[in-house]
Amino acid sequence: MCYYARTDYSCGDWRWGNMKLRCQRQHRMGETCGAKLADEQNIVWVSEQCRTCKDIEVKQRRLQRELDNIARWQREGDRFRASIEKAQREARQLREMIDDLQGKRASIVFQVRPDARPPTMSDVRPPRAVV
Repeated sequence: MCYYARTDYSCGDWRWGNMKLRCQRQHRMGETCGAKLADEQNIVWVSEQCRTCKDIEVKQRRLQRELDNIARWQREGDRFRASIEKAQREARQLREMIDDLQGKRASIVFQVRPDARPPTMSDVRPPRAVV
């Protein structure tokens, strides 16, 4: 298991940083074992949201604007039929994009249980001596 720096965001997501410590299981020079653990001395807390959450907020604002336009145009009658259809297609696409972005969030991808968190060095037990 190799130890990496980590950045934690206020939204609950995190981002892996640079490798801080290589483990003994590495096969060749320059390769890692594939198991990532957070180095507790290199965890940075950031008070802002991650990039994915910012993108989700932008898409939600655009979606709300499209829904407001649809409602306004429907109140005015048949004058804006083509605009309504176009806005409905865009709203459907925005919903799909929001769902895709939600699925890419680290806190969702790695969620195992409600109190899930990324692994840290304190979670690792020292190896036993083989006799």
